[in-house]
Amino acid sequence: MLFNERELSKKDFERIDIDVRSMPKEIKEKLLNGELTPLLEIRDQMDNGVIATMPVKLRLQRSEDGKAVLKAYPVSKDIVSDLKLNDGERQRLQAGEVITKNIREGNRTRTMYLQADQETKALLKRDVKTAEIDKRMDELEHVKHITLGQNQRQAIREGKPVELEVGDTKVTVGVDLRQNSGFKAIDGDMSEWKRQQEIKWDMANPGAMGYWQTDENRWEYKQTQEKYKAPETKKETQSKTVKEEARQTIHFGM
Repeated sequence: MLFNERELSKKDFERIDIDVRSMPKEIKEKLLNGELTPLLEIRDQMDNGVIATMPVKLRLQRSEDGKAVLKAYPVSKDIVSDLKLNDGERQRLQAGEVITKNIREGNRTRTMYLQADQETKALLKRDVKTAEIDKRMDELEHVKHITLGQNQRQAIREGKPVELEVGDTKVTVGVDLRQNSGFKAIDGDMSEWKRQQEIKWDMANPGAMGYWQTDENRWEYKQTQEKYKAPETKKETQSKTVKEEARQTIHFGM
């Protein structure tokens, strides 16, 4: 675990109407591992007394001074980013690909991995150097008893998933910024990799904390998604206000 439970600030979660004590184990473990949670419904009371709701994903990250910072990634129609993306980059990100891009920050330029979370359209970023992909590949070779060719290693470094034969089974590996390590290996071929990248989460029941994949409630989830795809309404305008108010406590991911 990258974080301990004492770092789950009750104040931050109470601000968005989530009780840390009753948080499902699966969600808490993802937070403590520094991973994205499934979609959660947060609530905030407006100045006029109206309770506004908004689906987001949450993640804990370390600030430069070592403190645990709660970040929220709201559902958006399009990729939300302050980076200058060209049409080709935006299309690839929309399609679920991981890309690399040189980003100027102050007086230095860093090469970053970029990936759009397919549900929220939040743009996830990771410095290529800190991702230590070569180290992850070395660990994979040791655990799976395989040898990656130079072409396979280069493809993975570029953010492309690679399908491998391990005995009688297939394994697909690649960069995935939704994971704490920034790297993922799954049992299955490239089709299974793409399927897992596109998995959506359905709402367990109205008002519940968490959107879970269930056939029985698929209609409810679709209605929620359609609400955020529709033209801006008064309720959506209120949601924008919720985002601004929540910034007082939570850092929204960009």
